[in-house]
Amino acid sequence: MEFKKIISLLSALVLVSGSAVSCAEKEESKGKETVEYEWSNVAIGGGGYITGIVYNPTEEGLAYVRTDIGGAYRFDKELDKYVPITDFLGGDEWNYIGIESIATDPVEPNRVYFAGGTYMSDPGALFASEDYGKTWNKVEVEFSCGGNQSGRGTGERMKVDPVNNKNIYMGTRNAGLWKSDDYGKSWNKVESFPVKGDYSQEGNNIGIMWIEFAPGTNDIYAGVAMANGECIYKSTDDGATWETLPANNKGMYPLQADISENGNMYMVYSDTCGPNVDPQAGAVYSYNLESGEFTDITPDIDDGRAEGSGGFGGVSVDPQNPDTVVVTSLGYWHDNGDNIYRSADGGKSWNALYTKTEKNFVMDTSEAQWLDWGREEAKTGWWTATVAINPFNSDEVSYGTGATLFSTVNMTDLGTGTPVTIEFDAKGIEETAVFDMISPPTDGSTPQLYSIMGDLTGFAHMDVEVIPDDAHFMKNGAPDSIDCAWLNPDIAVYTSSTPNKALNYTTDGGDTWNVIKRLPEKAEAGKVAVSADGSALIWRSTTLSAKPYVTFDFGETWYFCEGLGYGARIVADRVNPKKFYAVCDGTFYVSEDSGFNFKSTGKVVTDDAEPVAVGDKEGHIWLASGGMVMFTEDGGQNFNVLKNFSAKAIGFGAPEKEGGYMTVYAMGTDEVEGNKNPQGQGIYRSTDKGETWVKLNDEEHLFGNLTYSITGDSEIFGRVYFATNGRGIVMGDIAE
Repeated sequence: MEFKKIISLLSALVLVSGSAVSCAEKEESKGKETVEYEWSNVAIGGGGYITGIVYNPTEEGLAYVRTDIGGAYRFDKELDKYVPITDFLGGDEWNYIGIESIATDPVEPNRVYFAGGTYMSDPGALFASEDYGKTWNKVEVEFSCGGNQSGRGTGERMKVDPVNNKNIYMGTRNAGLWKSDDYGKSWNKVESFPVKGDYSQEGNNIGIMWIEFAPGTNDIYAGVAMANGECIYKSTDDGATWETLPANNKGMYPLQADISENGNMYMVYSDTCGPNVDPQAGAVYSYNLESGEFTDITPDIDDGRAEGSGGFGGVSVDPQNPDTVVVTSLGYWHDNGDNIYRSADGGKSWNALYTKTEKNFVMDTSEAQWLDWGREEAKTGWWTATVAINPFNSDEVSYGTGATLFSTVNMTDLGTGTPVTIEFDAKGIEETAVFDMISPPTDGSTPQLYSIMGDLTGFAHMDVEVIPDDAHFMKNGAPDSIDCAWLNPDIAVYTSSTPNKALNYTTDGGDTWNVIKRLPEKAEAGKVAVSADGSALIWRSTTLSAKPYVTFDFGETWYFCEGLGYGARIVADRVNPKKFYAVCDGTFYVSEDSGFNFKSTGKVVTDDAEPVAVGDKEGHIWLASGGMVMFTEDGGQNFNVLKNFSAKAIGFGAPEKEGGYMTVYAMGTDEVEGNKNPQGQGIYRSTDKGETWVKLNDEEHLFGNLTYSITGDSEIFGRVYFATNGRGIVMGDIAE
């Protein structure tokens, strides 16, 4: 299979000027501005599904986390947080950022591997690193992965052989077992492996769910989703031949397994492979490797789970005590969240975080208070399909949820009467799918940034470097649009697809949110624009016959916006409260009476052009249409067309010099006719109204799948925010 080299420097500093390779290119580059940027994230604190946690057993403090749509992370001991290690993947390779599995080398801890592939509809790829994920080698493979599909919370399908670490095994969903015998440089199918797995869920093959090695031997075990119950396979000769273990618990699937030093394999079972399809039943078994006996050790805990809701998802054995094992429930929608069970005697007896009568844990979300989700105390989490005991600290048990990563502080106290403290532990992990952002001017008493996103709805950030509290967490449905009053940023409005909650507004900077209960027509979600002073808002639904309406009293009364057709794209002037602008049917419109009436300026623009208003100048509107960039300085009476740049999204931030034109930020490319030395797709800025553009990111910082939304910070020159589908809100600052 073809070998490719990918460089992924995780240095914070990014040199944007490309290396010149010829005298001609040097000549063409003369006069081009260069700038160094450092990259981080707007602080949210997780936000997405943690599907795998892998500790290295030989190097203390080395751990990796995989996510379903947001790439992989490595824990950085010096920074005391997780750092992204897959940001080199960009738009052309966005599918790889859904991580199917990750493997750390127990012999040479500098080596790490991952299988990339968000959806099985596209090819997957296998990646190998010799330097903790700073640089990667990529091998294209003949199979696909499903990092964001059913069964993504099963065990690690990829594993390094601890006896001969040149050998790495990869269990696939639909193509059997694969092996590399050269540190991941090349891969071949293990033809002797007898099955591929015959269970599918939501139309997705589950296949081989995990690979495990028996300590001190050459024995390999593999778990496969087989409907007949013959789910476990064993090899004693480096995969040359395989035997099938007896069917165990037909109708259930061993989602994960872990093998203790004293020769017991612990397995968690569910009647589905989760997490999209909730299991209704489950079991926990131990298998004695020497005797070949299965033993049912399902926790006999009166917590309600055994009454028919939920199975078991994660399992981990304590390397410091081979008889100590923890398992998690899966799909158990208890008011406390999913449960975690711990046994110190090989499964003969168990203790749990909670029972019907006892609560044996305390949630500490002080560093990410929004995780309380409006409750007095946060839940333990849901979709807890992965759990891992720190091999160097038996008290620290980390587990992933559908929203973040948690770790216990004192797990060995479980069962002693002392409650287990569970802390937020996703520092550095940002996995939200962001839709839009807006950064209004602020004096520090109003939000620095509003954002909307999938699953979590969105946040009002008083400080983008601080994880928001619960009050500034919107938590109301799937949003579609957000806007705020530029002259009074405490007023903001967002739309939601939640029935009867299509429009939501705040007048106190997101500290409280109110629902606009009266709409002019039955509809959900839609687009919204708020006047500069917050006195008027215009809303249109997302239906094909969507008409725009304006209200001046937060929905008590509504008026049709005369002059506009269906599907208009509307933006408020940021300076004059009376003015709104719109693009409709390829024509530019303006309203000078707060949205009651719109009149065409007669200027033709593209149908899909998104109007964006400059924050400090009346009548200054820019249009980005996925290609051509246009702007007006007189409210649409005349337009200038930029021929040196093609943009998919435009935004504005603080000017370079006080009183200057706001800095223009764009997602786009300078690969246009006449540019002899283009730098290609990327994040750009212009400090001279689009006359020249500087690319800010490089090939090591592509951030996966981008969403077409970008803005600068209205107060901090050089700071840019842009949206991703899985890597949160990326924040860039000029390097010091």
